[in-house]
Amino acid sequence: MKIFYIFLMVTVSFSAPAQKNKKRMDISASAETRVSLVQALGNNSLAKNFGTFYGFGFGGQLMTPINWGISMDYNLLFSDVKFGRQNYYGNLGSSRLSETALSIVHRDQPGNYFYIEESAGFAILRLNSSITPGKEKYSEGKGGISAGLKGVYSIDREDHQQFVFGLRAQYYRSGVYNENREIRKFYSHAWLAGVFFGYRYKF
Repeated sequence: MKIFYIFLMVTVSFSAPAQKNKKRMDISASAETRVSLVQALGNNSLAKNFGTFYGFGFGGQLMTPINWGISMDYNLLFSDVKFGRQNYYGNLGSSRLSETALSIVHRDQPGNYFYIEESAGFAILRLNSSITPGKEKYSEGKGGISAGLKGVYSIDREDHQQFVFGLRAQYYRSGVYNENREIRKFYSHAWLAGVFFGYRYKF
């Protein structure tokens, strides 16, 4: 019986680190939903003709044990043409800016229940509008870049439910072409910056 107890203690002492290491080697997956406020910056069509964009988004993330991962995000934002700028933008209404982004993510953990994530990647942004009062649709946009800084706070001890908040920047490029360089620059390029907060569940 004494030998059995010794064997049991040795087995437990070796299996505990093994289970811990196995847990550390797991790739974690998470899904989140968020609300966002985004503003175009500088001297360009999005900044001069549109108000602040607002909307929602969702995404998923895979994180490796070495704190590097990938994320896929989709955001849908809404805005209206500023009053008095309708003639400059062709009297378009019901504008929607959609973003689909694939990013590389790096994670730091300064606290037990707090994480900081930096991300950078490729994004496809499209501006869709309807020509009022008719139903004809207008759409423009191409690929751009996206970068973000996110804070993640766990709201339960199991580290499954998390509150997320942060900053995000996007570079928008459209397919508008004009022989005049200044006009082409005004309508085809824009930087956007925004804030967001939301809820994440880690599986």
